[in-house]
Amino acid sequence: MAPSRPRMSPAQELIARVMRIVRACPEAAHEVLELMFLVSQIEASTTVDREYRDARRVISRLRAPLWEMGPADREALLKAAETIRRVCDLAEADIPTTPGADLGERARIEAVLARTLAGELSEAQIARVAGAVAAAIQH
Repeated sequence: MAPSRPRMSPAQELIARVMRIVRACPEAAHEVLELMFLVSQIEASTTVDREYRDARRVISRLRAPLWEMGPADREALLKAAETIRRVCDLAEADIPTTPGADLGERARIEAVLARTLAGELSEAQIARVAGAVAAAIQH
């Protein structure tokens, strides 16, 4: 009798599912790999991103992909989104309808830009840059 395979961690399970999507839909590889990069940042940034904003954005993007796919691939993305939600212990109400729709995102971006660009740009210029960044994240 062959030894049983060790149970995969949620992150390993997610990676395996996403790689199946890449093999089935190679034209989506760029977007999927970008999502995987964001997912890898979730664990690394939990001390910084205590509210799991990045995780919520990834879940939202997996639920509303940027490319067309068949029902099996769509189901795989939804399972991946559910895995992230479960690992991060997020309630369904915590997930934004669009990746950048979570409340406070623009204010968070503006605060980081204000600290980074203090003295180099005026408040009005920083507000315009923050608006552009927030708009880019939403699409």
